[in-house]
Amino acid sequence: MEEALSGRPQLPPVGAVVDRDGPVVRTHYGTHGEVSHGPLPEGDLEALVARQVDAFARRNEPVLWPVYGDARLAEALLAAGFAAEPERAVLRCPIGTDATALPLVGHDWTGHQRVAELAAKTGPHRRPFSEFLADSAYLDRSAAVVLDGDRAAWLERSGEVMAVGGVTDPRLAATLAAHDWRLTGPHLGMRFLLAEATGALRDAFEAAGMREVTTVTRYHLSSPGEPARTRPVRRLFSEPEYDDIWSRFEERFAFRPDTREFPGITEPAGSATWHVGDLDDAQLDALYDIVHKGLRESVEPGEELYWLDWQHVGYRFDPARVGGAGPHWPGAVFPDGDYHSYLTRDLRLGTFGHPWEATVCVFGELLTRIDAELTAALGEPIRRSEP
Repeated sequence: MEEALSGRPQLPPVGAVVDRDGPVVRTHYGTHGEVSHGPLPEGDLEALVARQVDAFARRNEPVLWPVYGDARLAEALLAAGFAAEPERAVLRCPIGTDATALPLVGHDWTGHQRVAELAAKTGPHRRPFSEFLADSAYLDRSAAVVLDGDRAAWLERSGEVMAVGGVTDPRLAATLAAHDWRLTGPHLGMRFLLAEATGALRDAFEAAGMREVTTVTRYHLSSPGEPARTRPVRRLFSEPEYDDIWSRFEERFAFRPDTREFPGITEPAGSATWHVGDLDDAQLDALYDIVHKGLRESVEPGEELYWLDWQHVGYRFDPARVGGAGPHWPGAVFPDGDYHSYLTRDLRLGTFGHPWEATVCVFGELLTRIDAELTAALGEPIRRSEP
């Protein structure tokens, strides 16, 4: 029941690591962690809780653990040092039938910033809008953001449920309950609208026909030390930040996409370009290992990298916090169908992958670090631009 009521997205959030311990699912975000689960065992609940506490402590993540009307689990969490939020009602109703179009934000970043302002002045919400943005849920067709003047709401689909992450004004409750969400996103199997609420918002949802199915209390546990302030990986698409680095890249390197005229950039002084179109599996693995290691060693502590994918979603990430026990390394070195680049914010070093020429150009301090290794693994580059 707990998993069905949690309203969590079906796919792991961007940059998160998901682990299982029997019925317990831990989601590690880098900045914090969350727990969800199905039915829990009758015996040794304290040991199960202790294992989760230890797992989050090893990552220095504060913990959020929602409890749906389970007094025994609540007692175990309090005994382990968790603190409880006020109880909230979990409300549900069948998906509505109103086909009237809603004022959805879509990919408009200005609209999302307006929703963020409204969300910051209200709450607490079941799903903070800052987390919704950090998960890049706004890019998912199974999510929706409503902005109607000074009223906002955000929702995500999980299985047969469309779950309300937050509502900034109770006057939106009737609209959300009446709307046919099957017309807004992927609709197969969607049956219910789910919300959590207290006070005036609960009254508004109940007036719109939603009924309480259980209660939820969120339990929190602090991390052993100061937790990270940002996630290891952030997906970028419509943000001004992504537009800015693409604009600076295009200007700095005279980027000129073409399927026949090569190279695709004015390769900077002190760069080398390798042909990668016919690499075998061992050489491809070596390419990735060498470039990833070189990027980690070339940036300053805490400095983030960008991965650009022309006309597609890109990423900003901390190379020291990806790979290994962290989330997967974002993006790709090999240009598998489009132009790919790893870059520092100041464009001083990185890679450029050309899909039509089937090449990877390496430049800046990164080349100084990995030139010999790449040449040993891939052979001599097809061209060099001397310093």
